[in-house]
Amino acid sequence: MRLLSLATTWAILSSTVLLADWPQWRGPNRDGISTDTTPIAETFPESGLRKVWESGTIPSDHYGGHGSPVVSGERVILSVVWHERVASEQREIDSEVMQQLNYRGTSPELMKKLEEARLNLPKLRGAKMDEWMLEWRKANLTPKEDVSLGKWVESRFKAGTTALPLEEIARVAKREGKPFASADAFKQWMAEEKLSTPVQDKLLAAVPNTIKVAKDVVLCLDLITGKEIWKFEAVGKPTGRSSSSTAAVWDGRVVAACSTHLYCLDEQKGTLLWKAELPSGGPAASPLVQDGVVYMAAGPALAYALKDGNLLWEQKKARSNMGSPTWWQPTSGHPLLLIVGNNSLQGLNPKDGNILWEAEGGGQSTPVTQGDWLVIYSGAKDVGLRAYQWQKEGPPKTAWSHFWVTMRYSGSPILHEGHVYLTCGGKNQCVELATGKVCWVENEVQSTITSPILADGKLMVFENNGTHLRMLKATNGGSHAIARPKIEGLGCSSPALSHGRLIVRQKDKIVCFDLRPEK
Repeated sequence: MRLLSLATTWAILSSTVLLADWPQWRGPNRDGISTDTTPIAETFPESGLRKVWESGTIPSDHYGGHGSPVVSGERVILSVVWHERVASEQREIDSEVMQQLNYRGTSPELMKKLEEARLNLPKLRGAKMDEWMLEWRKANLTPKEDVSLGKWVESRFKAGTTALPLEEIARVAKREGKPFASADAFKQWMAEEKLSTPVQDKLLAAVPNTIKVAKDVVLCLDLITGKEIWKFEAVGKPTGRSSSSTAAVWDGRVVAACSTHLYCLDEQKGTLLWKAELPSGGPAASPLVQDGVVYMAAGPALAYALKDGNLLWEQKKARSNMGSPTWWQPTSGHPLLLIVGNNSLQGLNPKDGNILWEAEGGGQSTPVTQGDWLVIYSGAKDVGLRAYQWQKEGPPKTAWSHFWVTMRYSGSPILHEGHVYLTCGGKNQCVELATGKVCWVENEVQSTITSPILADGKLMVFENNGTHLRMLKATNGGSHAIARPKIEGLGCSSPALSHGRLIVRQKDKIVCFDLRPEK
């Protein structure tokens, strides 16, 4: 009896470890839902969340992207394209420089109208000037343009004649990522382009006498202490903030897409098992591992054998590198691989990569599925938050849609107890899955970028570009806020949860917080 008891106890402990894992983008089932049964507190000290540990320095954004941490057993794993600056004779206009120039891409028509208005501003001040700018936006910008460009347009009006000419900045943008051999070559180019003195002065001040170099890095930290267990490094290339893929851990292997390659590492030691060159040279979406196959959206859609990295198929007509692929197993149909393109959603045969159908939708958000239901969130015209239903023949049929104009359509939905929860696009809302009926909605909230997670009946999402963690009860009976502690998370990443510990990527490190009720 004693032996049986020990065996039973070990089985329970092993099962608990597996349930607590967060091994890939959006968790164990790629749907944002944690299977960890650890209770989560409903009140927190005024001082904030209890910090368990923090890592050493890990760069982000322009120097390390926005990939999210994952958890396997007692290991926290993060893939990073790790940038550094080194002294160089070369000069380069990169995304940071363009940010300093306050550049936003627009159509030639809008550029012309904006510059004409900027150079012929009426002599108004204060509230009257604010009113004029608002009227100009209404008359000249579409609702979608107004959301994404309205405040930027006003900033150029406020700068007046001191704003750098937009046509010149657009020409500068064409040289982004194309280094000059020397400072003299850089100055000669500016002269040949006939850039105005203010633009040349700004460029000379903004372009540093260094260039970015990068290496592909996969870090493994101890979940309990935060100490480094191993660190894998390989030669990479600078990709700025665009390389933001989240690693996947499966069957003792870590799969990570970095700047130029897809790597497969031994989970215990961090040693390289195999690597495959990314066909588009990066960036790539987060890998999906299913039934011994690694599925990638890295320009074309691709499938590799997890065992040895052998390329099983490539589908060049399914183009994506931002929206992460996911799996759909309809109740009575064959499984499908979902590829999120820029403007559409495609269903592929996972065995050979053949495209079976194409539906409206696309972007950066990851779809979620449940039985015959498929829910997406997309900025494509008239799509927004949309539910599809599986059909035996052809693409899935649209069940309902809720579209609204907002700045970003990047957060992913959650399906829970027959309802859809979305915390993105300036709204928090709950929608009945079967009918599309909106059960409740919070407007003008600041959860616009990251994807939420669900644990212990609670929704958790970064707000205000990551500064705070908003916690809501996952109920269709109305919006019930539990807490909003300060967390200083990295806005475009999402946290991971394991054993009641929240793993958060901050601007320059990873931090572990304890969410369990205090004893």
